[in-house]
Amino acid sequence: MGTIKLDVSDTAIAINLLESSLKRELFLLDKSISNTKLKLEEFEKQRGMDSHEFYGKFKQGLLGDKQDTMLWAAEYESLELLEAKRLATENILGQCK
Repeated sequence: MGTIKLDVSDTAIAINLLESSLKRELFLLDKSISNTKLKLEEFEKQRGMDSHEFYGKFKQGLLGDKQDTMLWAAEYESLELLEAKRLATENILGQCK
């Protein structure tokens, strides 16, 4: 784990600023995650397959490269990235004391 060092004149204000910024980021990430999940649900309804199963088949090259297939894969990958970013943000926020 790395360390970030900041030189600030008022530690309490800096921590408050970081904490509020991270909370805002969590809010935005939660909104993006929710929207992405809704998009994935639409794909799942259209294809009658859950996204995890779809993505496994996609990675194996079994589903071709039609536009809707590529969009579904992109949404699935976006969700993974958003969830990873949310976890990292939450971990950093937990250290603002």
